[in-house]
Amino acid sequence: MNERKLTRLLKRRAWVPLCLALVCLSTPVLAASDLVGQFTEQVTPNGYMNWTTGVATATGLGVPPRNAVSAMQSKEMTRAAAWSVALRNLLEVVKGIQVDSRTTVQNYVTTSTEVQTRVEGLVQNPKLVGERELPTGEFETTVQIKLAGQLSESVLPNGPKIISPIKRFQQVPPPAKPKIPYTGLMIDARGTGVRAALAPRIVTQEDEIYGPDRVEKSSIFGPSVEEPGRIAWYFTEEGKAREHYKVTSNPLIIKAIRATGENKTDLVIDEKKAELIEALPEHHAFLTQAKVLILVDPE
Repeated sequence: MNERKLTRLLKRRAWVPLCLALVCLSTPVLAASDLVGQFTEQVTPNGYMNWTTGVATATGLGVPPRNAVSAMQSKEMTRAAAWSVALRNLLEVVKGIQVDSRTTVQNYVTTSTEVQTRVEGLVQNPKLVGERELPTGEFETTVQIKLAGQLSESVLPNGPKIISPIKRFQQVPPPAKPKIPYTGLMIDARGTGVRAALAPRIVTQEDEIYGPDRVEKSSIFGPSVEEPGRIAWYFTEEGKAREHYKVTSNPLIIKAIRATGENKTDLVIDEKKAELIEALPEHHAFLTQAKVLILVDPE
């Protein structure tokens, strides 16, 4: 091999570790950009819930055992311990999730063997999203699980109990229809201190305008539903919320007055704003079809 060919080969090889380094550095940046506008809540010290995607995440730490007979065995036992701790922490995250203003998943687990079995089964097959060996020998493992579907079926009502607009709103003159039809409902709850929940409610001083009792089961568990088990989605940026398939680009935006309920998961809206929803059938349909997004402040 002549000197010129050798030089070119060495230059090409030098690019390999550099390219790998650039890939490693860029991955967290891309992941962070994907989270823009999404709302995540720290549920436990070792885990959090993404209320935009419906994904729960937990991390577990495995400590090297003292009784290992070899370095290889110690490493595998530590990795297994980290996985086990991560699953336990994921279960604690799921149990800590707010269902409504009064209850958490833990309340259902405590009172129902069926729910307990479902919840414990859900966390047994999570997705492994991260694993690393620390300089001190410990292993850190991160796991995730999509929480909709089975969990929501266990804690949400089986079907709508309220399928028509509230009578007193039917007696008022209907508001003028917008020139461009609205495509969904967005409640701007920024500044209210609202907390996220699986079953939030939107109310006035007198009536419940929205909640799990108003959603058609086919809209949250039907075969055509993209994200089963959801009755509301949470975002921190209006622009990102408008991109969501439930409301697309022209949602009806209503400002919430305040958060209410024991754990501040419910939202109060103005009476006139409620009329705008209840008095027009096409707007009331947003409720039965679960076309509801909630804007919140970042945690």
